[in-house]
Amino acid sequence: MEKRMAYLDRLKVFLTVLVVLHHTAITYGGAGSWYYNEQPSTDVATALLSTFTAVNQSFFMGLFFFISGYVTPSSYDRYGAVKFMKVRLIRFGIPIILFMAVITPLLAYVSTGYEGSFADYLKTRVISNLLLSFAEFEVGPLWYLVALLLFFAAYAGYRLIRGEQSAKNTFKLTSRTIVGYLVAVAVANFLIRLIYPVGETVLSLQLAYFPAYIGLFIGGIGAYRGKWLDQLTKSAARKWRVVVCVLIILFPIVMLLGGAMEGDTSFEGGMNWQSAIYSTTDPILGFGISYLLLVAFRKRWNGDPSPVSRWLSAQAFLVYIIHALIVTYISYWLRGISIDPLLKFILVGCLALPHCFLVASLLRKIPGR
Repeated sequence: MEKRMAYLDRLKVFLTVLVVLHHTAITYGGAGSWYYNEQPSTDVATALLSTFTAVNQSFFMGLFFFISGYVTPSSYDRYGAVKFMKVRLIRFGIPIILFMAVITPLLAYVSTGYEGSFADYLKTRVISNLLLSFAEFEVGPLWYLVALLLFFAAYAGYRLIRGEQSAKNTFKLTSRTIVGYLVAVAVANFLIRLIYPVGETVLSLQLAYFPAYIGLFIGGIGAYRGKWLDQLTKSAARKWRVVVCVLIILFPIVMLLGGAMEGDTSFEGGMNWQSAIYSTTDPILGFGISYLLLVAFRKRWNGDPSPVSRWLSAQAFLVYIIHALIVTYISYWLRGISIDPLLKFILVGCLALPHCFLVASLLRKIPGR
């Protein structure tokens, strides 16, 4: 592995940790949807956790797509179109099917508020929920893998159509490129959210966020061909740090003024100023945080990985797949503890994270997995 890729592995571990904490935050009042929620939450907890989830949403999945795009060209060059897609269909398709067949029915025990014993549920309801899972294509957080398969197929098709010339195309990373990306995503966000507002899904995909995901996946491909990651500078990162800090401070104030705390859903989409503001600030904030993280990890965590770092990186993919079950059941089993939602978020997060990595490690030891 090239040295410059070491920090991307560490960054993926960091993003995976954020995914676990993100869904834990939603459980205790943060904005978003999840299998199990403890309500009512306090206003302070809701405001703080919603800010946490909103900031996460602006960048963490987009950065996952960027990194995936970055490693795509080299993989295609190594395998060719057929093997490239075959490897990905196996690596991603099997977890998607297992999630629908095993994890989704187990999550239904909590999410549907089943009143009977767990043993009774396993006897009487698992098959019906399994069938429902496949009928509704309920893949939960694994929508990311579904989207990647679509993106990989599109890339393979592009390479087949364009031939060898497509592998030689390079694009420079300029201020015009960045501004063009941000403007295009902001406009596309607003237009798509007129039809598919935030929270509405099509085959488990929230199309409201896909302009950035598509743009960043393509950006990752461009970054590999044009060596963009080497061109990210500390001076530009300092400027983006100012932008990020200002937006994080202003974001909850704007949300409050726009009625989000009173349940107004205008920010989710529609012909209104709230949707226009969110459609615009979301990609700017996400790009700024992504830039900062890429520069910071390249500078501080690009050395040879330690045994702990290698172990964490090895578990990260499986943690992403199984974390929904672990987070949901830990929070459900602790539902009787009456403490402040913020403290409970910290408690469950501290329990869920090591359990996710340990369970993933054990599962990876299964022969022939």
